[in-house]
Amino acid sequence: MFRQPGCIVLLLITPFASVMADEWVFEPSVSLDQRFDDNYSINPDNPDPLTATRLVGNLGMVQETPSSSIRAVLRFDGLLRQDDEDSAALSSNQILFIESEFRRARSSFGIGLNIKQDTPSRDISADVTDLTETASDTGASVTQSSEVGRRRLIIDPTWTYEVSRRTTMEAGVDVTLVEHDLPDPIDAIARQFVLANPDTPLPDDLSIDSVGTPFTVNDELDDYKEAAFKFGWRYKLSQIVTLTTNIGYRYYVSDTEADPSVIFPFEDKEEDPNERLILRNPKRQSVSNTTTFRLGYERLLSPTLKIGLEGGIYSSETDDTDLLREDDQTGLPPEEFEQKLNERIRTEDGWLASVNAAKDAGVTRYSSRLAVDVLPSDIGSQVESLQLVGDVTRELNPRLHFSFKARAYEPDALNSTGDDEFARRFLSVEPKLTWQYNRAWTVAAAYRYRRQKSQTASESGASNAVLFSLKYTPPSAIRDAANRR
Repeated sequence: MFRQPGCIVLLLITPFASVMADEWVFEPSVSLDQRFDDNYSINPDNPDPLTATRLVGNLGMVQETPSSSIRAVLRFDGLLRQDDEDSAALSSNQILFIESEFRRARSSFGIGLNIKQDTPSRDISADVTDLTETASDTGASVTQSSEVGRRRLIIDPTWTYEVSRRTTMEAGVDVTLVEHDLPDPIDAIARQFVLANPDTPLPDDLSIDSVGTPFTVNDELDDYKEAAFKFGWRYKLSQIVTLTTNIGYRYYVSDTEADPSVIFPFEDKEEDPNERLILRNPKRQSVSNTTTFRLGYERLLSPTLKIGLEGGIYSSETDDTDLLREDDQTGLPPEEFEQKLNERIRTEDGWLASVNAAKDAGVTRYSSRLAVDVLPSDIGSQVESLQLVGDVTRELNPRLHFSFKARAYEPDALNSTGDDEFARRFLSVEPKLTWQYNRAWTVAAAYRYRRQKSQTASESGASNAVLFSLKYTPPSAIRDAANRR
């Protein structure tokens, strides 16, 4: 889908080269992160403790002029995971993100680029010190215990124009491309062994011989493409009240598995490149079109407290015609087959709503958000999500900061089959201390509690993790001066 992100970066940066100033502020750093987790995959039946060590190299770049601002982050990390059976796995994650804005008297144009290559260890690959929210996931991801690589590209140009002193027009496009590697054959074999022998522990010498016959794997992560368009108006009713209107459209295509009832001939199945006895059915396409309309109200309750209310509707049509074709062989009774054909296209309508509050009291900052929204996920479908997020940060002294983050999240899949395998209730809580020992060294420690209840599981799983980070940033007089401005 996208194999050479460097070419894309070059094409996006080249048009802006002429407006870049010579003065850049560089912030290189290297950090060592350590994590101890008693149940990383939040498995309610078989907890999987692990120890994860991560060495992170990071280069931040910032350039500011009266008419433009450019911020970039390039990061590479090596991740060593060790489970309770003393087996170790080494993997890596890479992130490049560029955020730029170019301003004129009444308008501004911005473009963001986010390239991320990682494993499904999303929770591990997230920095303890939270580099930037721009580089994080939406939360519609599914934590996987197996190491399956993912590549994600997001390009999001935006444009704003001040029609008058009170009215501002906004427009933007988000293009997202996501693809996944194939799972390691031993992970697919382990899953098949558990399905065939639910009451038997995995053998120490697990191999394809433990299964014995060719088998077809299912329920793997799907690649997808999405283009989202948005257009909005902001009207300043008074010095403290702003009204907003937003219209959005998403076009979403996932390369997913066919309907479970479809019978594929053996010769049409695809062999795993590393193990010929592992087979996969050909992928097909599922298409979703989602239109949204929102009205919003923002108000300053005080010089430091701002609230926002937003309400709207969405209409989503999912077309799974390709997942079950009229000439497919299924073995279903004719009446049931006909009924499934009639259910391949489904329209889902619903409500959108959000409540936001933010308070900046100087040494302490608060923010919270309660929202119902429609988001893409890396399970190959759109999800309607209910999310509650709260953040508190406090400056205990100029070098010591405390933060507390809490998040409750519940997604449900929107598709014609009504598949809810990945629907779940998720809760995470994370208090954290960050101590800037001096200009060069920063120490961070956090506790992360996660709890998850899948709709297909009878019990909830919980995870307790302790995280530590030691970060070194070379001192720079230029950077210190830039941070003081």
